[in-house]
Amino acid sequence: MSQLVGVFSQDGSEGRDKLTTMLEAFHPQHATKANSDSNEHQWLLSSSFENVTGNTALAELFSPIDIKNLEYPYLDYGDNLVLMFDGQFYNPSSIISELPHNRRLTENASAEGLVHLLKQHRGNLEQKIKKVVKDLDGNYALVASNSDQTIVMRDLLGTKPLYIAKDGNLSAFASNKKALWRIGLSNVMPLRASTLAVFNKNGIRIKKAFLLSKGGIEIKELGQAVDSYHEAICSSVRKRVTDVDKVGVLLSGGVDSCLIAKLVSDIASFNGIKVTAYTAGFADSPDMLLVKRFARKMGIDYRVKVLSTDDVQKYIPKVIDAVEERDFIQIEAGIAIYAAADMASQDGIKVIFSGQGADELWGGYSWYPDVLGKDGRQELSRRMWDDFTMADVETLDRENKIAKAHEMEVMFPYLDSEVVKVAMSVAPELKITSKNDRTGKRPHRQLAKKIGVPVKYAYRNKEAAQHSSGVHSILDTIATRNGFNADLVNKIGYASSKITTKKMGSSSRYGYRYARSAIWQIPEHVQLYLDITAYNEEMLNEPERQKIQSFADKI
Repeated sequence: MSQLVGVFSQDGSEGRDKLTTMLEAFHPQHATKANSDSNEHQWLLSSSFENVTGNTALAELFSPIDIKNLEYPYLDYGDNLVLMFDGQFYNPSSIISELPHNRRLTENASAEGLVHLLKQHRGNLEQKIKKVVKDLDGNYALVASNSDQTIVMRDLLGTKPLYIAKDGNLSAFASNKKALWRIGLSNVMPLRASTLAVFNKNGIRIKKAFLLSKGGIEIKELGQAVDSYHEAICSSVRKRVTDVDKVGVLLSGGVDSCLIAKLVSDIASFNGIKVTAYTAGFADSPDMLLVKRFARKMGIDYRVKVLSTDDVQKYIPKVIDAVEERDFIQIEAGIAIYAAADMASQDGIKVIFSGQGADELWGGYSWYPDVLGKDGRQELSRRMWDDFTMADVETLDRENKIAKAHEMEVMFPYLDSEVVKVAMSVAPELKITSKNDRTGKRPHRQLAKKIGVPVKYAYRNKEAAQHSSGVHSILDTIATRNGFNADLVNKIGYASSKITTKKMGSSSRYGYRYARSAIWQIPEHVQLYLDITAYNEEMLNEPERQKIQSFADKI
C-alpha cells in the first residue's frame, strides 16, 4: 500500500524542495530521510529519486500490510529509470517467469519484472508501458520515468486514485489532492480510469491508456450467468486474500456486502485468515438491525458503531479531510464508512473489502426500472454504462482515500476484470426484467442465495448506505443547529449551483428525476454548511474556494 508523489519543473528549479513540501502533506517525518527505521508513524518513505537535471523528483511512501513483503520501487541510475506503483498485480508469476534465471528476486518482484518486460519492447517509454500493462491483471496506479518523460497512469477501472495539476513551469502528481495544494497548485484534477498522463519538458499530456468497452452479449440464460459469475467472483476474492492473516469487510446488510462477506468468510477462513465485519449507523437504522442477525447467522465476527448526532458532526470535517470534497453525496456516503474504518483500524486491520460496483454491473439502483419504463432499455443501458465509467471518481476514490486515512487498503472484488467481463456479457433482460422489476440484479441475487446467503438478505431492497445507516436524515439537524438554514441561504444569496454545476453521484446527476426526488434533492442550507466546513478545512480547489469565500464573508 503506497502513496505516490512527483513534481516536474520545466526550468529545472525547486524540484527537490517542492517534493519535500509534498511529502510533508503525509507527515513531516517523511521529508527528512528515506528508508527511516522509525516506526512512530505508519506512512514511511521507501524511496525518492531526482534526475540528473534536477527537473524531476519522485517519491513513494508505504504502509506495511500484515505479512506481505514490502517491495521497493525499481531504481536504475545507470538507465535513469524509475518504476513504482500503488496496488497489486495478481499475475506476477507470469512476469517473474520472464526474468533471467540467474536473477535473484524477492517473492514480490513485480516492479523488477515489469522493468524487464519494458526492456523487451521497442519505442519510447509511453509505448512500452502500454504494451506491457495490457495483459496484466491488477489494481494499480503506476509511475514510470526515464530521462525523457514520466508516465503516470491508472488501471482500466481506476481502482487506485491519482491526481495531477499544473501551473506555469510547475506540474505534479500525487495520490491525494493535499500534496498538490501544499505546493501551490490550486486547480487539481483527477487522472481518470484507463488514462495516462505524460510529463515532459513541454508540460502534461493526457491520453487514453486502455479502451474500456462493453463487449458483446454472450450469456442469455440465468443459470449460465450465475455459474459464470460464481467462478469469476470466487477467483476475485481468492487473489485478494493472500499474504494477510486477517481482513475486514464493510457490511451494510444489503445483498452486495452480504455476498462478499459470505465469500470472504468462506475462502479466508479455509485458509486460516481471520475475518471481521464492520458496520456503523444509528441504533434504529435498518442496517444496524439486520447486520447483527446476518453476521450471527453466518458465523462471522462483527463489530458495530452506534452513531449519535454528535458523532456524525465530529466525523464531517474528518470525512471532508479524507475525501477532499465538498459535495453533499460524497460526504454523507463517506460518514458511515469512515466510522466503520475507525473500528477496523483499531483492530489492526490492513485490508478491508467493499461491495462497491455491483449496482452498476447488475442494475441495482432504485431508479433503473423507472428509466426502463419511461425511456426504454437502450437508455437504461446507456445510463448503467455511464454510472459504471464514473465509478472511479464517484465511489472508488472516496473509499480508497478513507481507507488510506486509516492506513488500510480497500479491495473491490466486484471490479475484478473477469467479474466485469462476465457481467457485461450477460443479457440486460436478466438483470432487470421489466419496468415493474423493483428487485433487479437477478443473477447477482441468485448467486447470493446459491452460496448460502439467506433469502431475506439476498432479496432485500436496500436503500443507499447514507439512508439505511440513518446518516442522511440527520445532516439537516446538524446544519440547522450550527446556524445554517433557509433564512441564511436567502439572506446571503447562496445557491450551490453558483459554486459548481458538477454532480458527484448518479442520484444527483439524474437519478432524482426518476426516483423519489425528495430524498435525493440536496437542501441548500446543508450544502452551504458543508461548503463552509470544507472552506475552513482548506479542502478546496481555488475556483471553489474563492466562490465559497464570497458567501463566507457574508455570514
